[in-house]
Amino acid sequence: MSTLVIPGDEITINPDVPVILGPGMYNDPVTRDILPVNAGILNTSNSKKGQTIYVEYDSKRYTPAVGDLVVGIITGSFADSYRVSLANFSTPVSLSYMAFPNASKKNRPTLVIGDLVYARVCTAEKELEAEVECVDSTNGSDAGFGLLDGGMIIEVTLGFARSLLFNNEFPLLRDLAQHCKFEIAIGVNGKIWIKTDEVKDTIACYRSISDCQGKSYDQFRDIIKKHFQEVTTTVEE
Repeated sequence: MSTLVIPGDEITINPDVPVILGPGMYNDPVTRDILPVNAGILNTSNSKKGQTIYVEYDSKRYTPAVGDLVVGIITGSFADSYRVSLANFSTPVSLSYMAFPNASKKNRPTLVIGDLVYARVCTAEKELEAEVECVDSTNGSDAGFGLLDGGMIIEVTLGFARSLLFNNEFPLLRDLAQHCKFEIAIGVNGKIWIKTDEVKDTIACYRSISDCQGKSYDQFRDIIKKHFQEVTTTVEE
């Protein structure tokens, strides 16, 4: 059930189920209390990994937080790290050469400026440059992180991206899957990468996701059907 919260409010959680903190939530390192840090709607969704808790709030500017899943663009490289842009007109973050599976001084990733990566924010301290990683630090696997090859990038609102990533009842991806198979990476920084086997399907997915922003769930199927019919007709002509 959704509840309106403000920063510092006490919230009730199930202590027997692992907790995954999403945007707008904070775990006090001293008291171990879980508190909201933004005013908005508190949402809880359950999955096999545990209960995900996040605050749905209206924000236009993305601020990195530890644990965030993000889609970034490589904008530069240095002796031991890459510079990654997570949002336009914001401070870039750092991606270490060692923050990849099986990385070593002799075995470094070969990314170039303009490449897209799917990563997790691992450090986000005030007054310091945030850092991201393309590896699951608990077991050393890629966990779906790394280079995003091909496909298209879609810019969406932060709230829409959070709904796609955290809301299990959000029907958009299920409706898209009825028309084609696709790979997708959703970043809470408002960037979505999607790739299909055929370019026309990728274009239809791009247009569908863009147009579904701000629309009701009941309109999703009609919007998706319209765009897939349009690209099919164009290709046939």
